[in-house]
Amino acid sequence: MATCSHTKDRLLSQTVSKRSFHTTRVSQASEDFYDILGVKRDASQSEIKKAYYQLAKKYHPDANKEAGAKDRFIKIQEAYDTLSDESKRKSYDQFGTADPAGGMGGGPGAGFSGFGNMEDILSQMFGGGFGGMGGRGRGGGFMSVGEDIDASVTISFMDAVKGTRTSVTITPVVKCEPCGGQGARKGAKRQTCKTCRGTGQAMFQMGGFHVQQPCPECSGEGSTISAKDRCSACQGRGRVRERKNVQVDIPPGCDNGMRVKLQGMGDVPLEGEGPSGDLYVRVRVMPSKVFRRKGSDIYYDVDLPFTTAILGGSVQVPTVDGDVEVKINPGVQPGDELRLRSKGVRKVQSSLRGDQYLNLKVRLPKNLTDEQRKLIEQFDALVNGKPQTGSEEPPSDSSSADEPDGDGGSKKSGFFSRIKKDFEKFKHSDK
Repeated sequence: MATCSHTKDRLLSQTVSKRSFHTTRVSQASEDFYDILGVKRDASQSEIKKAYYQLAKKYHPDANKEAGAKDRFIKIQEAYDTLSDESKRKSYDQFGTADPAGGMGGGPGAGFSGFGNMEDILSQMFGGGFGGMGGRGRGGGFMSVGEDIDASVTISFMDAVKGTRTSVTITPVVKCEPCGGQGARKGAKRQTCKTCRGTGQAMFQMGGFHVQQPCPECSGEGSTISAKDRCSACQGRGRVRERKNVQVDIPPGCDNGMRVKLQGMGDVPLEGEGPSGDLYVRVRVMPSKVFRRKGSDIYYDVDLPFTTAILGGSVQVPTVDGDVEVKINPGVQPGDELRLRSKGVRKVQSSLRGDQYLNLKVRLPKNLTDEQRKLIEQFDALVNGKPQTGSEEPPSDSSSADEPDGDGGSKKSGFFSRIKKDFEKFKHSDK
């Protein structure tokens, strides 16, 4: 009786286990596909695809060994198979299922029925070793894209401002000219790969799944070359490095560190057929001995005589377009800043220009003559009310009437007018 009871308990346990599994499957089937992928119901196909890639990378059984990751991956794949197909998605939105006649997105495990999308997942998970080859190429191989290459040039400050044309030497991977990139000597023929039988693809098992990749024997080409038939120039690789001198157009306004892209000037694909990569030329700009640059604005320090700062006047200042005359108002202070509109650098790919800013630095004389010192002391006494020393007393008001000058005319003499004239003389002597 004990044995019979134990057997009944075991059968009951199995029955409950099966019911629990069935309940779980129903719960999975009823879970909303949009919630599974974490997207809104009006999400675009690109948003759905992006969400799928991120989740598939996270829960793929070969990348995630946690319990439940495999079941989660199945649901993610099932949701994507439905929502990525417009007709299935429309049916799902209307009836709650991709198959109105019955079933839910193809049933459990439907996500593993097609691995066309899996190649993209593996490409992102393992750094492009799977999906980077794309479609078919030479001899049944895969299409691929060549690598980008980098180079650099150094130009002067003014060449960066105005734009220029320069050259750079590169050594990209190109197709071997003698064999036309085929790797076989002239007159020889490639042989169908015995490993992949010309398909250029091989299957391997990964975590219980069958994954397709380029054939390792022929590198996805679908054909091989015997040692005696290989091209001597490229040793059968079909690719060589070639030294080239490339012209580069630097746009006006280019700043230090910017990169100029030359499309299709990079490496050709090492295997198969496909577009070449791009060439990126990084521009190094030598600093100017005259100007400072911040973005599209130019900065220049103006050494201003203190007499010009006091009395006003005009000065010549350089710009990237040549010298210009700038008016200085009387009474400017050290550190004041003037702006010359649209005298800066042209903005890249725009007709607009920045401004030039003038930082006024008032220059004081280090040595004074006796006459200059006398004038400064008189000015100091006049401004600050100090008694004048070593100078004549200013004439009284009674003597400030018009007096004839040497030319028979008249002039009004006053201390301030004389000081102003003396400063004018001092201004010219300071130059």
